[in-house]
Amino acid sequence: MAGRDPEFGSLDALFTTLYASISGPPGGQDFAAAQRVFHPDSRHVRTGVDKAGRLFLDSFSLEAFEADARTRLAGLHFHEIETVRRVIRFASIAQVFSAYEARTAPEGGTLLKRGINFIHLHDDGTRWWLVHIIWDDERAGTADPQRLVESLPEIQA
Repeated sequence: MAGRDPEFGSLDALFTTLYASISGPPGGQDFAAAQRVFHPDSRHVRTGVDKAGRLFLDSFSLEAFEADARTRLAGLHFHEIETVRRVIRFASIAQVFSAYEARTAPEGGTLLKRGINFIHLHDDGTRWWLVHIIWDDERAGTADPQRLVESLPEIQA
């Protein structure tokens, strides 16, 4: 059996790259790194509330997500920082609950938003692949993202 991929053989390594890939000064995101994190068939789902107060869901392929992120982050100092993670793992799959903050600088900086990523992953025997990510940002009427994730159990089976 082949050895573990040093870049994505652990969830810690994958999450370090995931959050680093979307972070940076204007135009400084590393979408090549994101392409290495995500499975080629991955889905990216943004949910939230629009300006009219209606719930929405936007679903993207990897390529469409990159195009959308480039537009949304143009001209913005954006650093997404994981604040807490919980993992439920069974055999070769994992569900990860990852609370985050987005700030204008990697340490300190102005808080832009907080939220939670719900992430499905697959271990192919050599590395982890991020297969699906759905996220929503904190808003009035939602729980504190960090506290909610901290309250979840971590299960490795």
